[in-house]
Amino acid sequence: MKSILFMGGLALAAGSTAQAADHAAELSWSGRVSLAMPVPGVVETVTAQAGQRLNKGDLMAALNPSAFKAGVAEAKADVDRLILEQADAQRDLARVKELYARTVSATTELDAAQLRADRAAATLAGAQARLEKARRQLEESELHAPFDAIVLARMAEPGLAIANACQPTPLFTVARADELMAYAVLQPDQVARQSPGRKAEVLAGGHSFQGEIRGISLRDDGKYRLEVAVPRQHGLMPGQPATIRLP
Repeated sequence: MKSILFMGGLALAAGSTAQAADHAAELSWSGRVSLAMPVPGVVETVTAQAGQRLNKGDLMAALNPSAFKAGVAEAKADVDRLILEQADAQRDLARVKELYARTVSATTELDAAQLRADRAAATLAGAQARLEKARRQLEESELHAPFDAIVLARMAEPGLAIANACQPTPLFTVARADELMAYAVLQPDQVARQSPGRKAEVLAGGHSFQGEIRGISLRDDGKYRLEVAVPRQHGLMPGQPATIRLP
């Protein structure tokens, strides 16, 4: 129940909803990230261009696959060979167990056969792991769009050598194609009641959009950077002025 305050002959309702506050903002890219290959090699093809819109999973660039395919073939040959060796070890173990049960074979022979079978199984498991790794490296020799994206910059060119996977060479800079981020700089008291996930209205390009607060971060100067995600609409571009209206 609201209490009534009398001031200057006027009755005011205490606890009434506060007026929304407008804050000057600017539109920026959302989800901006640099993409690189996780494996070394030489760029063979580049299919993405700066300014291009990509769907998640679209091919952007690929390394020369020869070495990766050879690695897969070599690892698979090892697996095939070791499968035969393991089968032979298992047959030998079964034979020794049968002889042991008939007291024809000694315990030492049974232990040796069991050890051989165990080693064959372990060696095969290691080879299968190397085959999986080789196949993964072949997959990673292609770079695909991680989400629906806009290509902001292209650094990849055919012939570019990527030598060290520990220090990846950026090939593209991309951002989300389906949303933009409006950001404003606010005082601590202006963000005290806000939190990520809350709704906020964004005005830009003569239109109003329902947005969602994605982040509130403290700056070095003691002020806060407020980020509000909004769906990207035709005519809206990063750098445009905007207004964030907070309840």
